Amino acid sequence: MVELTVLRESRMEEAHAFKEGKYLDLTKELKKDGYKAKIIPVEIGAKGFVGSSAYGLLSKLSICGNKRTKALRLLAETAENRSRWVWSRRNEKLLHKD
Repeated sequence: MVELTVLRESRMEEAHAFKEGKYLDLTKELKKDGYKAKIIPVEIGAKGFVGSSAYGLLSKLSICGNKRTKALRLLAETAENRSRWVWSRRNEKLLHKD
């Protein structure tokens, strides 16, 4: 199981530990039922900083070399662009009353 979190760069280690703990019971239950289960939290900063967890995930998926470099760059650019999009709409109302 992979959970992606895009957050402020200053809290990556804290977010990683939280996500590991969040799914610990589910992982144990799945293993007890005979499944192979592992949670892989991945953190990417809103400003485009890619945590080492993303590098590790790509390695586990056998994405290496130039392909991994390109994937990491794309992850960083996407996180930064989406964060910019959210920020640009910060003053828009989410719910409209008709």
